[in-house]
Amino acid sequence: MATIFVCCCGANVADLARLSAAEIAFPEPSQAYPITVSADSAQVSQQGTLEVWILSGNCRIQQGESSTVSRDAVLWIDYSQPFRMAPHKVKVYLEGAVEVKYGLDIMDGTFKGPSWLGELSTNKEINLPQPNQNNRNAVTPAVYQRGLAIQREGGDAAKVGMPQPIMQIQYQEPGVAAMPANAVPTPRPQRVTINNRYATGFQFRGTETDPVSGESIMMFDSGVNVMIEGIDTIGSVNILADRVVLWSKKGVSALAQSNQANDAGDIELYLEGSIVFRQGEQVVYADRMYYNAGTETGIVLGAELLTPAPGYEGLVRLKADVLQRIDPSRYQAFGASITTSRLGVPNYWLQSNEIEFIDEQREVINPITGEVQYDPYTAAPIIDHDKRATARNNFVYMGGVPVFYWPTLSANIENPTFYLNNIKVRNDNNFGFQVLTEWDNYELLGIKNPWEGTEWNTSLDFLSERGFGVGTRFDFNGTYFPFMRTPATGFLDAWGIHDSGTDNLGADRRVIEPQANPRGRVIGRHRQTFRGDLRFFGELGYISDSNFLESYFEREWDTDKDATTGFRLEKLYENQSFTMSGASRVNDFFMMTEKIPQLDHTIIGESLLFDRLTWNAHSSIGYLHLNPADPPTDPVDLAKFSLFPYETNSEGIRAFTTQSLEMPLDIGPTKVTPYALGQVGYWHEDVNDNDVMRGYGQLGVRGSLMMWTANRAVQSQLWNLNGLAHKVTLYGDAFYADSSQDIERFPLYDNLDDDAQEQFARRFKVNTFGLPTNVPLPATVDERFYAIRYGLQNSVTSPSAEIADDLQVARLELRQVWQTKRGAPGGERIIDWIKFDVGASVFPDADRDNFGETIGLVNYDFNWEIGDRLSIVSDGDWDFFDNGLQMVNVGAQMSRPQVGTLYLGYTMIRSPVLANILNASFQYRMTDKWIAGLGTSYDFESAGNLGQNVYLTRIGESSLFTFNVNVDPSRAVTGIGITFEPRFFATGRYSRIAGEPIPPVGAFGLE
Repeated sequence: MATIFVCCCGANVADLARLSAAEIAFPEPSQAYPITVSADSAQVSQQGTLEVWILSGNCRIQQGESSTVSRDAVLWIDYSQPFRMAPHKVKVYLEGAVEVKYGLDIMDGTFKGPSWLGELSTNKEINLPQPNQNNRNAVTPAVYQRGLAIQREGGDAAKVGMPQPIMQIQYQEPGVAAMPANAVPTPRPQRVTINNRYATGFQFRGTETDPVSGESIMMFDSGVNVMIEGIDTIGSVNILADRVVLWSKKGVSALAQSNQANDAGDIELYLEGSIVFRQGEQVVYADRMYYNAGTETGIVLGAELLTPAPGYEGLVRLKADVLQRIDPSRYQAFGASITTSRLGVPNYWLQSNEIEFIDEQREVINPITGEVQYDPYTAAPIIDHDKRATARNNFVYMGGVPVFYWPTLSANIENPTFYLNNIKVRNDNNFGFQVLTEWDNYELLGIKNPWEGTEWNTSLDFLSERGFGVGTRFDFNGTYFPFMRTPATGFLDAWGIHDSGTDNLGADRRVIEPQANPRGRVIGRHRQTFRGDLRFFGELGYISDSNFLESYFEREWDTDKDATTGFRLEKLYENQSFTMSGASRVNDFFMMTEKIPQLDHTIIGESLLFDRLTWNAHSSIGYLHLNPADPPTDPVDLAKFSLFPYETNSEGIRAFTTQSLEMPLDIGPTKVTPYALGQVGYWHEDVNDNDVMRGYGQLGVRGSLMMWTANRAVQSQLWNLNGLAHKVTLYGDAFYADSSQDIERFPLYDNLDDDAQEQFARRFKVNTFGLPTNVPLPATVDERFYAIRYGLQNSVTSPSAEIADDLQVARLELRQVWQTKRGAPGGERIIDWIKFDVGASVFPDADRDNFGETIGLVNYDFNWEIGDRLSIVSDGDWDFFDNGLQMVNVGAQMSRPQVGTLYLGYTMIRSPVLANILNASFQYRMTDKWIAGLGTSYDFESAGNLGQNVYLTRIGESSLFTFNVNVDPSRAVTGIGITFEPRFFATGRYSRIAGEPIPPVGAFGLE
């Protein structure tokens, strides 16, 4: 449905009231139709980025079933950029016998009046009449001026001298913001003013008007400040120079007097000596310069252009022997170089024979009000830039040495890394000598207008012990795809190698033969929300073999979600969701459930019986196929591989519904909620290939009691306390649950662990418990029973339908926080000074539910913000039966922004393994040029040294250069690495201090 912004002139008040209350709903989305325009006469011109059409005589606009008719019309067309797939926008002003047909539901489908102002949009073409080439008016028609004036006044016709009132009415689809009007500033008269540059004043001499050419000439010396106003919407031009020669066909004698102005329409300038040219946020330094104020063009010799880049606090610098200003936004440079360095001889730059530099400056428009936004400190309009450089015969210089050549470059100056995003050089006895590079494809291919909101990079890697690796990554954020009207977010990442070595995965797996060759992975994710609260999630996850990620991308293997292939389509409606999902098994070496497909309906917080009861429900049906993992081919992995008890080749229909009713009650200061939860489900195949039905019921009560006290008299400079409030919440949840079937009967279609945890658990029972592969893990470390004891089944939104069994438990928790205020007077903020939560579970039937122990699942969480830069944290989990989890962590962290950070931590594990681990990390900016860092872990039990990482980073003017040493005793690997990353827009792990990016060049003065 199109979004329409409407202003009506001379309409009946009753009709307007009726119109404002109506909902515009065209029979079909109007954006899907082209816009067709016709008129007796048409003129076209360019106004910044907008194409302006002035029409007269039998003007008609047609889009789908909507149409307009008028005597005169003005159209401001904002064409969408290529690849954006966003609609073209057309602002329309109609005047004289206006008739607009909206639709059958609005004012009988027709509005009539003297004038109309509105917006149209289309994803199709815009068909326009043939413009009159020989009928250009010397003066802009009055209808155009009135249209501009009405827009500037927000639709108030009285302010522009029109007798009819204009009332603004906005029609929009629910949840979709109306398109703002493009602010068009009032045209200002051009004029030039000359003042002295230095306190000593300036000298001048002039000539009389030449009777042949009609020109007057005036020469200024000893420092001149030239101000040219009324040039365009971006701002005035200000030029400083030591000597100036000025030509004009109009009288310029008044300029000899300081602060006197003259018409700037035909003035030409030649300038010499320490020239500084400013317009908007552009600054040009030059030795000599010619400038035509009327055409806004010029030629600069010995030029240096400085201009900002969004997202970067520094400036982009363009130097050239000859710089030609073709128009206000386009420059042509010869013998040129681009860099972000401010040194006389930079360390990193792009040298080209010829560079075309485009800097389109636009005033930023407030999307709500449609008005120009101004800087609150300078009162100047806020300027947005679109910068791009197209260069030929390019060399990239580093340290004064050419390191790369490419014939053509088209680069977005917002990311001025020039082909190469980063380069890393490493050496270890696992991968050998390594050179890892990342390249910008848009720049390499010379794509001038890349797909908006996207980045496309290629990785070219050399690993001497393994081979050559090649990969590509495509990221999109807020990107419009073809035939889609809403933006999408996601990525596609692929990398592969023909491996000539063996995997070293540590401990007892130091020589593992690859299970596939070539090896690699392709991972992609797509997320998009459509109108009407319809959401789509898609995933692609292919891995060549089970050990590839652990070997080449260990952090991704340990921390990222599993690589899966499937989709989920979700429709939201108030407090309900309707979901269809599907999944396909691509990686046979991992356990996975295929869905062909699955349908879910969820409702949360539905009120019943006049808010006395709350109803929650989740129902699901689908055809599922649980596929066990295929055995590995390597003998080392195969010797410790086994299937889990719930990992069976089971398939068929699974259908269940889970319902709960809650009755919230206020009993004095206590909130108490009795509840009942039940589930009925059908599984076509259990672990023995038999169908099974299960009924599960649960009755319980949960409640909480909050208490607090505050004492403003607590003041301490030592502890940084300004008042103290202590808030305590007592929480309890007790329930009785009964299941008609044991949990051991069910295959685990909805898995609890990710692939990395499962691969570890298969070896865990052999390495830790010494069990043979055909014996399952003890129930005390089985994740299913841990989830049941913690009450995973105590919710209709439980992530696993199979997790449910008989249970009696009471969970008790004490949650407390001490709060104070910190900050400058008048700007205090409330912070959690100390948080300390403790909890435990009581099991009446301890032998059945908690392995013989009445008390279990004891845990605590402690956090003490001693100061803004020092904190102490600790947490622990404890069970009292054999092989139950028994772990305590304690640590302290101190940090100073842009200085460094220090962390010391200790982890004690008593069961199911024995470990006493000391962790330490340190980062410190020693000087303006150097950062040092250290990370280490040591186990005082049998494991011993767990690893170290030491690095030293040099902060250069244009780049970050890091040397690091990494020691991994588990894999018997010692590696040395060198990383080079351009300093601007640096995103690597060594580009941050205490979690904050290293500031750009010049942020704290000259470095």
